Amino acid sequence: MNTWRARLRRFYTEHRWFLALLLLFVSFRLFAILLFRPGGFIADNSDYEFYYAWGLTLPMGYTTFENLWTAYPPLFPALMLPVFVLSSNIPPWVEPRLAFHVLFGMELLLFELGNFILIYRLARRLEAEHGADLAWSPDGGRIPLPLKATVFYALLFAPVYTLLGWFEAMPLFFLLLGLELLLSRQRGAWLASAVAAALGFLVKLTPMMLVPIAVRWFGARLSLDAVRHEWFNRRSPGNLRKPVLYSLVFVGVVIGVGLPLARFNPTLALSSFTVNSLRPPWQSVWALIDGYYGFGLVPIDMRNLRGLTADNQWESVLPWTWITLGFALLYLWLYTRRYDWARVRTAVAFTAVSVIWLFLYSKGWSPQFVVWVLAFIVLLRADLFGVLLALMLTLLNVVESSIFLILLPAERWLMMMTVLARTALLMLLAMDFMGQIWPTPLRSRQLQRMAVGLSVAVMATALVVLMVGAPRAAQAYQERRLAEHPCREAIAYLRNEAGGLTRTLAMEDTTLWSELNPWLHTAYTLIVVDGYNPDDRPAEMVKAEKLAALSAQGEFWWIERSDAAITRTWSPAAANFLATPGVYTGDVQQLGACSLARVFTPPSMPLATFTVADGQIELLGLALGAAQAGSSLPVVLYWQTPAAIAGSYTVFTQLFAPNGQMVAQQDNLPVAGLAPTNTWTPGQPVRDAYRLLLPPDAQPGLYTLHVGLYDAMGRQPVVLGEGAADDHVSVSVEVP
Repeated sequence: MNTWRARLRRFYTEHRWFLALLLLFVSFRLFAILLFRPGGFIADNSDYEFYYAWGLTLPMGYTTFENLWTAYPPLFPALMLPVFVLSSNIPPWVEPRLAFHVLFGMELLLFELGNFILIYRLARRLEAEHGADLAWSPDGGRIPLPLKATVFYALLFAPVYTLLGWFEAMPLFFLLLGLELLLSRQRGAWLASAVAAALGFLVKLTPMMLVPIAVRWFGARLSLDAVRHEWFNRRSPGNLRKPVLYSLVFVGVVIGVGLPLARFNPTLALSSFTVNSLRPPWQSVWALIDGYYGFGLVPIDMRNLRGLTADNQWESVLPWTWITLGFALLYLWLYTRRYDWARVRTAVAFTAVSVIWLFLYSKGWSPQFVVWVLAFIVLLRADLFGVLLALMLTLLNVVESSIFLILLPAERWLMMMTVLARTALLMLLAMDFMGQIWPTPLRSRQLQRMAVGLSVAVMATALVVLMVGAPRAAQAYQERRLAEHPCREAIAYLRNEAGGLTRTLAMEDTTLWSELNPWLHTAYTLIVVDGYNPDDRPAEMVKAEKLAALSAQGEFWWIERSDAAITRTWSPAAANFLATPGVYTGDVQQLGACSLARVFTPPSMPLATFTVADGQIELLGLALGAAQAGSSLPVVLYWQTPAAIAGSYTVFTQLFAPNGQMVAQQDNLPVAGLAPTNTWTPGQPVRDAYRLLLPPDAQPGLYTLHVGLYDAMGRQPVVLGEGAADDHVSVSVEVP
C-alpha cells in the first residue's frame, strides 16, 4: 500500500501541471460538444450531418458494405453507426440531431484525449533525447517541451473545431499511438505499433505512412551494400526481420479485421479507393489546374452501387501517372538520405514529412486535415514561428472553407490565394522538419533558416493579399446578398426613388427590417411599427394609431412580405389604418416578395382651385423638400377633381430667384405623363412629384415657386385659398 502511495505521489509530483491541463482540456471540449455548433452563424458546416444522414439509411433497409458503399474504410462505420443506433433510442429533442452529435462527439473526445496524452509522451521522448528544450516563462523559470507542446495544442482553435464536426481525431490517434509504440523500448511494443497503424488505416489511409518509418527505425538501410550484407543477415542490426514482420502484421490486421467488417465484400471494401477516382480534385493545386473550385463532393449516392462501376470518372487534364511517379521518386530520394535513425526526432520529423507529402500528393484538401499538421508543429516547432504557422494555416482554412466556399463562391481569387499559400507553407514546413534531421549540420541550419524566412514571406504576402482584397470581398458579399434577396426589386425601386419627400419606410416585421436596412438605411428612416402598449390594448389597434401618428408627419412608404399589392389584402394593422377616411395610397406595387405602397394624407381643404373649361381642379396641398444650390428641389403636388374632366392640362413648376430670373422649370402632364387630368377619378387624390434642379451658382435668398395649369389656349385661372385670383400659385422657397 505504501509503495502504491509513493508511486502515485511521485507520479502526481512529476505530472501535476499536465494533469491540471488535461482536466481543463477535457472539460472545455466536453462543454463545447454540448453547447457549440460548428459553422457558427455562417452555416451548419459539419460532417456530423452526413454521418447522421448515413445512420438514417439503417431503417431504410441499407447495410454498409452490403447494399451501401462508403468513401471510408470499414472501421470508421463500425465505430460510428452503433453510436447512431444508441442515440436513436433516446427521445429526440426539438433539434433531433442533439443526441447523436453529443454521443458521437464524446466518442471522438476519447480519441482526442488519447491524442493529447500521446503528444505529451512524444514530447517527453524528444526532451529526454536532447535534454530540456527550454523557453523562458514570464516568472523567469523555464518551460519544458512536454508542457509547451500540450499547452500549445490545448490553446489551438482548429483541433477543437474539428472535434465538433469531423472524425479526424480518430485516425490521428492511431497514427500517434503507432508512433509512440514504435519508439518504445518495451518488448513487443513495435508489433502493437503495427496493429495501431493497421487499425488507423482502416479508419483513414494516412496512418499507413508509419510502415516506411518503421522500416528505417528498425535499422534497415536502403543500398546495394545493405542488400548484400545486412538485409538477410540475422546477426546484422539492419536485417529485414522486424520490417518484414511489421509489414506482415500490418497487412494481416488490415485484412483480418477489415474484411469481416466489410462483410467479406472486397469490391465495396475498396470503394473508398474507387470513389476517389470518380470525384474531382478539390481545394488543392490539382483542383486549380483542373479548373474545379468546389467542395470535395462525391458525384454519386451511397445507395447507387452501379455508379461505382459506371464510366463517369472526372475528366482530368492532369497526368496522374507521371505525378504519382514524380512524388514517389522524390519521396524515395528523401527517404534514402543518411539520417540518424537512432534519434527519436528523426522518426517524429520524418513521420511529419511523410504525412505532409501525402497531403501534397492527394487530389484534395479538406479543412480538417490541418490537425494532422498541427500535431507535429506542437512537437517539433513549439516556438513563436510554430504559433504563427499554426495560426496562418487555420486562417487559410477559414477563408477557404467558410468565406469562399460558403459566402463568396464566385470570388475564385480567394481559393487561388489560400491554396497556393497553404501549399507553399506545407512545403516549407516539410523543409524545416527535414532541416531538423538532415545529416550534415551546415545544410541542416541552411534548410531551417530558408524555411523560416520563406514561410514568413509567404504569410506576409497572404495577409497583404487578404487586406487588399477585403474591400472587393465585402462588395462581392453585398452584391451576392442583393442578388439573392427576395425583395431585390423593391430595394432597387426604393433606391431609385430616394431623394424625394418620402423618406420614411415603415413595416411591422423586424426580420424584414433586418433584410432591408443594409441597403436602404442611408436613404430612408426605417421604422418598425410594434403593437406594444402598457394597457394591453389590441396590438393591431395600437399599430394603426402609430401609423396615423406617422402619417401626420408626412407621407411614408409601407412595405411588407406578402402579395398584398396584388390581392389588396394588407396585414391587419395596415388594413385598419388604410381604411381611415382621408388616408390614401399610391404607387402600389408587387416587387418580388414584397408589397409596397406610398401612404399620404393630403389636406381636406384645397390650397387653391383651378377653373377649367369643363369643371374644377383642386390643388389640395403642396410639399417641398430642402433647397440647396446644385441639387434637386423635391416638389410634391396633391391634386383632386370633384367631377370628371374631359380636357388634358399640363402642369408647370417654375422657380424664380430673388432678382426675378427663372432658374429652374419642369412642365409635364401630371405624374410624369402617366396620369393626365382626363383620366382622374373624381374624389381620388393624385400625387404629382417634380424635381427642380437648382444651378450650382444659385445665390442664397428667398426664391419663389410658381405652380399652375395650362393647355393650348393658355394658363388656367386659379382662385387661391384667401379668395384672390391669379394664373398660378406662389410659394416661397428659402435657399441657404
